[in-house]
Amino acid sequence: MIKIPRIVQRPTNSAVFQAARELGLTELQATLVANRLESITNLEKIIFPKLKHIQHPNTLKNSEQAAQLIAQAIQSEGVIVLATDYDTDGVTSAWVAKTALVDFFGMPSERVIHIIGERKSGYGITDEVVDRILELPKTISLVISADQGSSDEARIARLKGAGIQVCVTDHHQLPLEGPPPSATCTVNPQQPGCQYDKTVAGCYVIFIVMTQVRQALIKMKYLPNTTPSLKALAMNVALGTIADSVSLKSPNNRAIVLAGLQFINQFHNPAWQAMRLLNDNNGQPYDAEFLGFQVATRINAASRVSDVTTAFNFLTAPSPQQAQQYLEQLDADNVNRRAQQEAMLQQAKNMAEQAYHAQKYTLTVRMQGNAGIQGIIASRIGEQYGVPTIAMTDLEGDLIAGSGRAIIPSLDLREAFQWMSDQHEGLFISMGGHAGAAGCMIPKHHFEIFESLFEQAIQNQLGDEPPSPIIETDGSLQSHQLTPQLIEELNLLEPYGREWPKPLFSGDFIISDVRAVGHSKTHLSFKLITEGQQTISAIYFNAKESAESPILFKIGEKIQCVYQPSLNVYYGRTTLQLRLVSALQI
Repeated sequence: MIKIPRIVQRPTNSAVFQAARELGLTELQATLVANRLESITNLEKIIFPKLKHIQHPNTLKNSEQAAQLIAQAIQSEGVIVLATDYDTDGVTSAWVAKTALVDFFGMPSERVIHIIGERKSGYGITDEVVDRILELPKTISLVISADQGSSDEARIARLKGAGIQVCVTDHHQLPLEGPPPSATCTVNPQQPGCQYDKTVAGCYVIFIVMTQVRQALIKMKYLPNTTPSLKALAMNVALGTIADSVSLKSPNNRAIVLAGLQFINQFHNPAWQAMRLLNDNNGQPYDAEFLGFQVATRINAASRVSDVTTAFNFLTAPSPQQAQQYLEQLDADNVNRRAQQEAMLQQAKNMAEQAYHAQKYTLTVRMQGNAGIQGIIASRIGEQYGVPTIAMTDLEGDLIAGSGRAIIPSLDLREAFQWMSDQHEGLFISMGGHAGAAGCMIPKHHFEIFESLFEQAIQNQLGDEPPSPIIETDGSLQSHQLTPQLIEELNLLEPYGREWPKPLFSGDFIISDVRAVGHSKTHLSFKLITEGQQTISAIYFNAKESAESPILFKIGEKIQCVYQPSLNVYYGRTTLQLRLVSALQI
């Protein structure tokens, strides 16, 4: 049983609407802003994001201490080891750090060693990562973690015991006992006493730290005052920020993503030149949605089905030709990932269908297959049922790995995991993440306990009313607004993403034509007639379960649609097309 999504209109904050109008926004733009903000705080910085408006680096606790530590390591004889996570945030964090150290600060590239953990070994600085660091036949001046490390005290203690200093840079929530005491320095906006934005990604944190390193090296007269700023690194900080689904209501995140997109769309970098050859986005500039669905999916595919170093090599390739070779491998990995994903998704759908009922708060699905695909499965199943979902797969050695998605914006998944851990000692072997997404590893014999405690933890946060799928819209549009110029108006509020969602509208239409399209014949192409008698094209992706499934819509019937306006370019002609999210017969 799947609940039919309830369509609700976002409330419009009148004070925000008025303030947005005074800043020069159109009525539609002001409405969209007022549907996403509860107050006028930082309104201008949110609407018109600029790098000069980001929070001062000095307010990021311990960033100056970290900068001194890294600056000293640069001037030593030993190597700096970058230990980063395997997802897009981790890979872009590594790119930011290495590019800053080598291209901006002049370190020889052989003195910067990058070690990425394997997805199959679990999240964070694992024992496998520590073993690889300790086996290096070189003197290590410093280990810098990025996008991980806050929950890895035991492994950091091993490095400290070997006489190796560790500087942790991270953005994930900390364990109850606080930052790892064995780390020489920890930079994480989540730690007590830090006044910095809590929503930034791991690549953003290492970016801010590296800007501080630049300042420190200039003060030490190691670098000249004319050393370029690091703002060009915003390019891949934008990619990591989008991929990690952090809040795009944050002025800091909006500024870094917008600046990064501006650098990306100049196509001076070999990796982005190669990407444009693969997919030019129909001649339109790359936006946040493109980064998330076309680029991050390929980078994540490397760690999910193949070798994560391919993604790092793609971003750091010195020429478009080399970048293209790595991108071809990432593309092949992504095709492989999609094939594995479909098989695992079918398993998950069958389990979810059996487990779900109207009073259910969560879903925990346990599958056989690639652990790297869990997060995608959790998102798909969670969105379908409107409940927080954990997708789990069996590992070797009587272990289960899990990846969860909160689905509900008000929910804190990491807090739920912490509560579960408090209720049952030894439930988790490891866990990490943040409010919207978290991962874990547990012993197999704890699965039923985990499933039960997860249900209770979410009920504790949500109260007596079980969650159900909701589609929030920005209201309806008039027929005269449905033109290509609408996209220009909406694009002025980019970047869109988590907590600053792409506009969704609802409306009633009459079907004048409908047919199955695409290679799979599971997508539906519509011709719709508006209330103003205008005919407009629409596409509804994955509207059918399979090619054999019947088309449930009929010509002449009236349907209520929820849609995203988009551009359709066909033989040089650009028209507006509606991308349907939901369609219900009236």
